[in-house]
Amino acid sequence: MKMADVMRVTLLKNAKIAAGELGMTREVESVNMMDAPDIIHFLKPHELLLTTAFAMKEAPHELVELVKQMAEKGCAGLGIKTKRFLSEIPESVLEVADELAFPIIEIPVDAVLGEISTNILSCILEKRTDELRYALETHKKFTNLIMEGKGTGSIIESLSMLMKKPVLLLNHRLNLLAQSYPNHHPSSIDKENMYNRIKQSIKYLPKQMDGLLSFSLYSTEEHFRQAVTLFPFEIYQEQQGFLVVLSIIGQDPFSVLAVEQAANVIGFDFMKQHALEEHSRRIKNEFFADFLDGDISSEEEIINRGRHYGLQKMQPYICVIAKIDDSSKLYSKKFVHREERIRRFKDRIYELLEDTMSRRVEQYILFTKGDFFVMLLPFTTFNEDTEQEVVGLIRMIQDEIYESLQASVSFGIGNYAEQLPDIPNCFQKATEALRSGYQSKKSRFIQTYRVKELTEMLRMIPYKNLKQFYNNTLKELADSTDREKLDLIQTLAVYLENHCQIAETAKQLYIHRNTVAYRLNKCEEILGRSLRDPNETLRLRIALIVGSLL
Repeated sequence: MKMADVMRVTLLKNAKIAAGELGMTREVESVNMMDAPDIIHFLKPHELLLTTAFAMKEAPHELVELVKQMAEKGCAGLGIKTKRFLSEIPESVLEVADELAFPIIEIPVDAVLGEISTNILSCILEKRTDELRYALETHKKFTNLIMEGKGTGSIIESLSMLMKKPVLLLNHRLNLLAQSYPNHHPSSIDKENMYNRIKQSIKYLPKQMDGLLSFSLYSTEEHFRQAVTLFPFEIYQEQQGFLVVLSIIGQDPFSVLAVEQAANVIGFDFMKQHALEEHSRRIKNEFFADFLDGDISSEEEIINRGRHYGLQKMQPYICVIAKIDDSSKLYSKKFVHREERIRRFKDRIYELLEDTMSRRVEQYILFTKGDFFVMLLPFTTFNEDTEQEVVGLIRMIQDEIYESLQASVSFGIGNYAEQLPDIPNCFQKATEALRSGYQSKKSRFIQTYRVKELTEMLRMIPYKNLKQFYNNTLKELADSTDREKLDLIQTLAVYLENHCQIAETAKQLYIHRNTVAYRLNKCEEILGRSLRDPNETLRLRIALIVGSLL
C-alpha cells in the first residue's frame, strides 16, 4: 500500500497533504502511533507515524530533526494532528519534507488517531490478503501448466497474456529459451535485435543479483527506446536465469507477484530437469568408460547401447580430449577444495562445451572420463584440412572457456577411428598427445597425435613385407590368441607408449609394478631382445604400429 492509497482511507477524507507530495509513492507496510521524545528509535522502514506532537509542543523545531531521521530510515510518512498541542506545522518542517520528498499529512483535530490507525491497518491487511490470494492462484495456474506437460514456454505465454506485456526467458548462459509478445504489441519490433540488446546489457550486470532491476535500452542512431524489467531467479546451485519483461512493472504489485510465481515454477522445473540430466549423464559416462577400458567385449552390445547416445556403426570419428591445466592449484585457489563447488565448476565447463559444440557440429558425442572431457567428432576423412578444421573449432572453444570461466584448458587430438572398436585406441592416442604437451611444460595448448605420418609411410610398404617384419619382430607374440601372451603384448605396448616408465605402465594397467617387471622379462625371453636398447624398443614400437595396419 502506498501513501497515495492511505489518503483515500475514509477517516482521512478531511486530511490534507501538507508537504512532500513527491514522496506519495512510498510504500506503507505498518502504522505506529506514539508521542515519546525518542520515538525515532522505535520506528521501522516503510512505517507511517501518527502523532499529536505532544512531546514537541514546547520545541516544535525538533520536528525538523525527526523528519530528517525518518526519511533517512526509510519511513513511509508522518501524520500530524494539529490544533491540539501544535497549532500548525512549522514552515521549516514543511520545507525539509519537500526537499526530502517525505510526505507529511495534516490531520484535523476532531479525528481519532486510534481509529485512523486501525482503518489503515485493515486496508493494508486486505491488500496483503488480495495479493496472497492472487499469488496462490497464479502459482497454481503456472504449476498446472507444468504438470500437464506443456513446458516453460506455455508459462511465458500465459504470463505475457496475463500482464499484456512481452516476456522473454533466458537461461544462465543467456540463451533465449522462450518468448511471447501479446497480440496488441507492435508487430514491427525487431525481436532478434531486442534479444541481442538485452543479452549485451545483462553481461555488464553483477554475476549474482537479487530482486527486480529496471532500465532502458536506448539508441539515438536508430531512434530506439525500450523500458525493460529484469527478474533474476535461481535455476540451480549458484546459476541464475532471467525473466525479462519489456516494460517497467515495479509499481504494479500484482505484475511483480505474477513474475515471481512464474520464476518460482520455472526454477523448480529447471531443477527437476537438471537432476534428470545429471542422472542420464552419469549413466552415459559409465557406458563410455566401460567401452574405452575394454570392459565391453561384444561389438553388438557396443552398437546397441551406443546407439542411444548417437554412436553410429559406420561413422568414422576423431577423438578429442580436454583437461583443466593444473586443476589442483586452481581448485585450491578458487574453491578451497570444496567437492560440491568443484563438481559445479566442472559441470559449467561441460555445459559450455556442449553449448558450443551443438551450434557448430552435428551428431557429436560428449562425455567425461575421470578428469577428461571427451568428444567424438564425426568426419568422413581425416587429412590436413580436417585437422585444421578441428583445431580451429577447439581453439575457439578453448578461448571461450578462458573468457567465461577464467580456466586454462588443454586439448589432445587423437587419430582417426574408422570403426567403433578403434575408438578406445583413438582415446589412448589423444591422452598420449595431451601427455606429450604437458611433458613439454606447456599449458592451454592443443596437441595433435603425430604418429599418423609414420602410419601413412608404412602403408606405402607392400603388405607381404610388413607382415614379415611384424612376425620376425614379435615372434610368438604376433597374432597370438593365448591369454597370457595377450597380456604380455598389451603390457609391452603400454610400456613403450609410456616411454619405458614401469610405474606409469602399472598405473595405467591397474596392476602392481612387480607384475609389469615380470611380464617385461618374459617378453625379453620370448623376443630375444633387450628392452633397454633404444634401437630395439624403436623396432618394437614400429612393429606394434604395423600390427594395427595388418
